[in-house]
Amino acid sequence: MSAAPSSSTAGGHAPIEIGDAFARLNPHAAPAGATPPRLWQRLAQIGTGHALYATFNWVFDNILYVYVVYTLGVLRGGALMMAASFVQCAVTLIVYQRMRIDWVGTGLLAEIRAKPTRTRVENALVWASNRHPGVIFTLLCVFQDPFITAAYFKQGSFGRLSRRDWAIFVAAVLVSNLYWIFVASLIGQAVAVLWRFISGFWS
Repeated sequence: MSAAPSSSTAGGHAPIEIGDAFARLNPHAAPAGATPPRLWQRLAQIGTGHALYATFNWVFDNILYVYVVYTLGVLRGGALMMAASFVQCAVTLIVYQRMRIDWVGTGLLAEIRAKPTRTRVENALVWASNRHPGVIFTLLCVFQDPFITAAYFKQGSFGRLSRRDWAIFVAAVLVSNLYWIFVASLIGQAVAVLWRFISGFWS
């Protein structure tokens, strides 16, 4: 008879329901493995990855997102762009996990946790992560996106995406998009008013 299946996933996280996700937002340190790359290699990976991803996100958020929400309205346009955001960030998260290259830099906190001695700044980062994961979650949703948020809470671990990971991702999609739908509608209205003003001035 085969052994009973383990209650934990390959990534070291016990699967939980979506409703329990916020109760366990504290990221787990990545398991010990190969020697991390040198500092310049890590900075090059993070810098290149973020530059390319930020460029794509700027076009997606500030041009496509604003145009669709303004054209189709907050409800229809927002729902469409939320679905597009879910697909885009989910694909990015899966590809990121399979690349097994931490170009997001999410493993840095896990490495800081493992240090026997830390600087004051490093202690502050660990303290904030331990005591206020909900605040970090919200800030990442607002200033980054669902992919970055979900990747952060995996802390550089490239194990299989668990139900906990997907629960955090889905929650991040909702928070990020509700915030950006509101912002995009304001930007769209402001651009429309400015365009009408310019058109009226030159006509």
